[in-house]
Amino acid sequence: NGGGSERVISMLVNNVDRANFRVTLILLRKEGKYLSDINKDVNIICLQSNRIRSSFFKLYSILRNLKPDVVFSTLGSMNLLLALLKPFFWKTKFVARESSILSMNNKYERYPFLFDILYKLLYRNFDLIICQSEYMKKDMIENFNVPGKLISVINNPVDFDKINSPEASLDIAFPKNKYNLLAVGRLEKVKGYDSLLDVIALLDDRFHLTVLGEGVELASLEAQSLVLGVKERVSFLGFQPDPYSYMRRCDLMILSSRYEGFPNVLLEAGACGSASVAFDAPGGTSEIISEGINGFLVPPGDVEKMADKIKIASNTHFDSIVISNYIESLYSLKYIIPKYNTLLLQVLK
Repeated sequence: NGGGSERVISMLVNNVDRANFRVTLILLRKEGKYLSDINKDVNIICLQSNRIRSSFFKLYSILRNLKPDVVFSTLGSMNLLLALLKPFFWKTKFVARESSILSMNNKYERYPFLFDILYKLLYRNFDLIICQSEYMKKDMIENFNVPGKLISVINNPVDFDKINSPEASLDIAFPKNKYNLLAVGRLEKVKGYDSLLDVIALLDDRFHLTVLGEGVELASLEAQSLVLGVKERVSFLGFQPDPYSYMRRCDLMILSSRYEGFPNVLLEAGACGSASVAFDAPGGTSEIISEGINGFLVPPGDVEKMADKIKIASNTHFDSIVISNYIESLYSLKYIIPKYNTLLLQVLK
């Protein structure tokens, strides 16, 4: 799908060191927004399955046939499935990349208590767990009793070549004579777009919000914008394969999430030279934003403070070159991918 984890995985399989690794990518379904980005030398196997939990025996059979040295997975449900499979492959190292704040994410599951128990029991099975942020690591240690020695922190990478490619330089037309706010991400409850619409209602009509993303909350959000009287000041444009042209041309990036692992949209907006205002929600958001340099943080869920910070940002000069250089120095592919190469080789020793 068009999510952050899928984007990170596509970057990882394309850029991991070919001198040491041959890559096979196993997918539930061979489809999606980023499939065309995958390099031709990556072997792709499709499970032809709609659900992770129904893929146990298919995955078992494929891994028996492949006999991989390392199995690398991401997304919590897939990680749990592979943690169950690990005892059958004692020669193979299993590495999980956690993509969320587990203590928060489990609250949105159908059976939160069950998932808490599963993570506490199964995550210890992994040879290595990669967290995106220090907050995520702390959450895993304190709330799920995962030994700290099993966890390493590697922040998400940013593909500057892709962001600066000609295809990412489309002429995007935002509403004229407006201060254009941009939000990017799937339209789900955890992303806090309902709170963001409340923020827009507190701002005057000089401010316009553009939202890029698909999701189950679209109809509800459109109805809310109508009730709040901000329908004409909010544009829902759906998923856009090139969000970077929007990020490059917006006046300010907004992140309203209730929690985040390590939000790619803040990294990418920064790579495009755009400042951000974000709720300082549980997760890695505060590890990305340097106050006054590439944006501002707001107390979680405080819509009035968010509106105030947006007004302050609209009168603040942010240096786009400084912002882009700041992100590149910490999160570029050339900085992050070697960390993966090193850890994956270490786990094999």
